[in-house]
Amino acid sequence: MALYKQGNANSQVKIDNGKLFGVFVSSTTGGTFALYDSATASTSDPKIANTVTVAAGTQYLSFPAGIWFSKGLFIDIANTIEYTIVYE
Repeated sequence: MALYKQGNANSQVKIDNGKLFGVFVSSTTGGTFALYDSATASTSDPKIANTVTVAAGTQYLSFPAGIWFSKGLFIDIANTIEYTIVYE
């Protein structure tokens, strides 16, 4: 069952393994995001997506079947951004 999290700041989305289905950006002012396979924004853990520069009303990283992460899911943002992450 897919879940979602809306936010506008750095956030721990999930701890432990799961699937990422996508990220939707509803508004931004020069915003960027990076996604980590981690429960925190740890530079020792792999990035699922390096810094992505976004535009409002755009879906990013759309994976209908999902992609697995193993340690957790963390979003790290810069500037102003409103997002929705869909995951399992």
